[in-house]
Amino acid sequence: MRVPLLVKDRFTKWLYFFIGGASTLILYQISNRAHLYEPALLQFDFIDNIMPFWPWTIWIYFTEYVIFICAYFGLRSKELITKYFYSYMVILIFSVIVFVFYPVTFPRNDYLVETSSISTFALNFLRNYMDSPANCLPSLHVSSCFISSFCFWQESKKKATFYALWSVLVSISTMTTKQHYFIDVWTAVILTVVVYIFFFYFVRLRGSKN
Repeated sequence: MRVPLLVKDRFTKWLYFFIGGASTLILYQISNRAHLYEPALLQFDFIDNIMPFWPWTIWIYFTEYVIFICAYFGLRSKELITKYFYSYMVILIFSVIVFVFYPVTFPRNDYLVETSSISTFALNFLRNYMDSPANCLPSLHVSSCFISSFCFWQESKKKATFYALWSVLVSISTMTTKQHYFIDVWTAVILTVVVYIFFFYFVRLRGSKN
């Protein structure tokens, strides 16, 4: 399969960065609040039951945005940035389709906290103003972190490993902040692996010198 090379210079690099960010904000917020069906609660599995509730891990949770920016602007190859963009957009669109047709919600009311510290304030701000309990399965938070780490594999395995370990911590934080079930995490990882292999090993870029 051949697709166009998108990132060719500084202008197009910033252009697709803003396209990706705007698409995420718009599509996620719409699917997060407007549902075709009543969002379903899932049963806790073994991991969900043993996972502690640590509000302070909200700061790890928020570092998803740092990973995304560091990965996008940290890649040197225009071809890898382009494949990263394609991969992320496919993950985003696929996830939003699932959110619309099979919405899953998390029982946050079982884990309410009073605003007694900056960490609990940040957690409550996220819950009340940024993110409803829906859009759980698969976790877009997890998939966006892992695709940001995988994209470095062909350029720097050390960076890929570093970002992958960082992504593991973020994945754990999605459960310790009681934002996600364990099934949200592993389905997101599977989705990311499939999309990564497809775009980074089976897709060629038109207009690329490589």
